[in-house]
Amino acid sequence: MVNSQIYFQCTLDTKIPNGLTLKMIHRDLPDSPIYRANLTDKERMKNYIKMSGAKVKFHEMSVVSKNKSSISIQPNRATIRPTMTEQYYQYMIQVRIGTFENEYPTSKLHHLNVDTGGGLIWTQCEAAGDKHFYQVDPLYPAYRSSTYQQFSCNNCPPDSKCKGNVCIIELKHDYNTKLSAIAAVEVFTLATEGGHSQSFSNIIFGCGIDMQDFKEKEGNFPDNKVSGTIGMGYGFYGFMEQTQLIFGGIFSYCLQPIITASYSSPITPMYLRFGNDALPQTKTGWMSTPVYRYQQSTSYYLILEAISVDSWKLNIDPYLFRINDDGSGGFVIDSGTTLTYIMKRAYLVFKLAIRNFIKQNNNNVHEMRKPELGYDLCYTRAKRPKTVNVPTVTFHFSNNADYVIPTTDTFFVSTSSGHRHPWEMYCMNFLPSDEMSYLGVFHHANKRIIYDTRNSLLHFKPADCSLEN
Repeated sequence: MVNSQIYFQCTLDTKIPNGLTLKMIHRDLPDSPIYRANLTDKERMKNYIKMSGAKVKFHEMSVVSKNKSSISIQPNRATIRPTMTEQYYQYMIQVRIGTFENEYPTSKLHHLNVDTGGGLIWTQCEAAGDKHFYQVDPLYPAYRSSTYQQFSCNNCPPDSKCKGNVCIIELKHDYNTKLSAIAAVEVFTLATEGGHSQSFSNIIFGCGIDMQDFKEKEGNFPDNKVSGTIGMGYGFYGFMEQTQLIFGGIFSYCLQPIITASYSSPITPMYLRFGNDALPQTKTGWMSTPVYRYQQSTSYYLILEAISVDSWKLNIDPYLFRINDDGSGGFVIDSGTTLTYIMKRAYLVFKLAIRNFIKQNNNNVHEMRKPELGYDLCYTRAKRPKTVNVPTVTFHFSNNADYVIPTTDTFFVSTSSGHRHPWEMYCMNFLPSDEMSYLGVFHHANKRIIYDTRNSLLHFKPADCSLEN
């Protein structure tokens, strides 16, 4: 059993510089353990929108319903997003867990989804019996690992409770989906580029023993290898909090646009960097804006002051993006949301501005009466010229930090050849939400983004992320 002296003593087991670089795997690239080669870009985008919509809807409802018994979720706890393959996540990493002295290899390989809005590290464990979702690889055999230690009931960590002589974390992120996990510590080993590895002792994680109503079934994803999540958000259980003394609360990534990529031309590797490896090599061209934690939320909140369409700054009250007294609202940067969501009152102004721009700058498109794929605004082009002019979108964050979304990312473009005359569909990559706004991972592409949690800053600059190495 774990004693109280171990709580914040995650240590680096190798004496090398305090930096780390991990390869990130996108769910829809061929090296993904849940890759489905038969899907078209339109089908992938439809899935992404469905994923994001479900996550946004429940997240908002959980916040505003915190005092209602109809939803048994506590928003001040480290929340997770449980459905592994059909919901929310775009990127994953490989980790090795545990110490198995009489076996080879001496640790167990697992794929964990990366979640910048989550505050828990967890994986399914062997003790779950039949109460787990489907995965190809064996469940983690925690009790065979010589470095696995459970917390005792007289020493349960925050937001866990004693049940059956162990400390249990119980978290809910859907009306029926629920995770129950044993609070424990273990050795996590992360493989870096170049064949090296770094091991971390005393990582607090959830050893999943009851995954209720998860959607994964063997027939849906027969090759699923995703077994859990690594939470990169704020909070006691998050990876950044636990490695604060090692990496200084700093991590970064530079993502490539996947949905528009040519799968015949392989995407170059993308990386998740920590500590010294995440620091910029040059000091020019960077924007910096405050990032903060609201109460005990695990999400990264930003202060949005205005939105521009092309060069036109919209007449939107910035208070629409502030957090309300009931905890709703605010603007979050989130890897668990695909598209960018703008709270409804501001979105109506934004959508009108986009419409006006398209109308004034094009005479070869028609607005679709029934947008496809779950989008809210789509156009078709069925005549010349072949070029459709679309605007840039700029989010003006506090500290004069302008986050520019280029024309290549403001609309999703799909070409149909099934008609006598081929036509193109242009759909706006922004959707409305009730109160909270989200900068989705689709709009993180081709930007180097650095999270500095110790100094409460988010740094970003445009970059060609295909050149990352």
